[in-house]
Amino acid sequence: MTGKRTKKVMWITILSIGFSLGILIKTIAIMRGFQESILQKSLHIYGHMDVVSQKGFKVDFLKKKDWYVRSIKNSEKHGMINHYSSTKGVKIVSADPEDIDYIIQNKWINKKFQKNKTGDVESIAVGQKLAKEFGLRIGSYADLLIPHGFGSNNISIKKIRAKVVGIFSLGFHSFDRNVIFTLGHGLDKYTIGNPEETHTVYTTNPEKIENYKKEVYKENRNALSVWTWKDTNPSLKQMFVMQNLVIGIFIGLFVLCAMVQSTNSLWMLISEKTRDISLLKAFGASKKQIFWLFANLSIIMSISSVLIGTLFGVSMIKIFPYIMSFIKNRMGINIIHGDTFGFTEFFPRIEVLDLVIITFSAFFIMCFILFFAARSATKTDILKGINF
Repeated sequence: MTGKRTKKVMWITILSIGFSLGILIKTIAIMRGFQESILQKSLHIYGHMDVVSQKGFKVDFLKKKDWYVRSIKNSEKHGMINHYSSTKGVKIVSADPEDIDYIIQNKWINKKFQKNKTGDVESIAVGQKLAKEFGLRIGSYADLLIPHGFGSNNISIKKIRAKVVGIFSLGFHSFDRNVIFTLGHGLDKYTIGNPEETHTVYTTNPEKIENYKKEVYKENRNALSVWTWKDTNPSLKQMFVMQNLVIGIFIGLFVLCAMVQSTNSLWMLISEKTRDISLLKAFGASKKQIFWLFANLSIIMSISSVLIGTLFGVSMIKIFPYIMSFIKNRMGINIIHGDTFGFTEFFPRIEVLDLVIITFSAFFIMCFILFFAARSATKTDILKGINF
């Protein structure tokens, strides 16, 4: 094998492993950014803590916590909406206007909050999907049907006239189709019979919600019961586990490819250099010297592959948002379905720890495999090698 051909094999190996490493880094960054965007959106809606207390019990002590963000009096009830001949089951949430703004992140399509002239009409805000399904717009009227009288012998359906004063689009398909907000707490008198009050508490870090729950119980164990999103939405908890599992699978696949590629390339170099190795032995070169000749070559190839891969991967992470924007603006294609995920763009995110683990794992495993191949070069027979 000529010197030019040897260099060609080396560079092909370095570049192929480097680009594979770069693609791995970019893929993990895209996956992490995408999943964290979903989690951030989901945890804003579901990642809260419901604090249940007896009526009149004060939960102001929560505001002193450094993890406290907001507390909203929770008045939820299940009912139905009726408009002309269409009827559908929905969740009805009573809240103050500023609390509704916070829950839906001010994602209003249109709103015209104003007091109704008659107290018999409730003001409601509906999701864009529900509005389209029922043909509702600002100023439209509909009927809310709410079960009333649970806990007594007189169970009935209360029919309440409602006027649409707001249409929102949070982005989550199920939320925008199945949730109705009523402005204020005028429907509290129809709450299904229990004497408790529920406050929905938002925190700085929903992932640590179990720690916050323990704090609340520790201070007011006998007066409160607390439910968190980890109790009511265990599937969200599994998303964190799945994220690490998928990342581990990607790293494992890359390591396997790198091992095969690097081993094959060095074996090719060694097999083509059998005659040269035999001559070196004939001139008195020791096994240790021959080993380190190929070992140094292995280290150079490993370092070069890792550097090229890291630079390529980080560069792809930087330009990914521009590629997404180009596809969306120039080609009119939304890769991410906003109605499903609640967002149409996201930013890849890679942790420094991820880079350290990936690069060091790749480097040491490649060196280990290449050193093993280099060790086999020391076993070349002088006579057979010269006649090769």
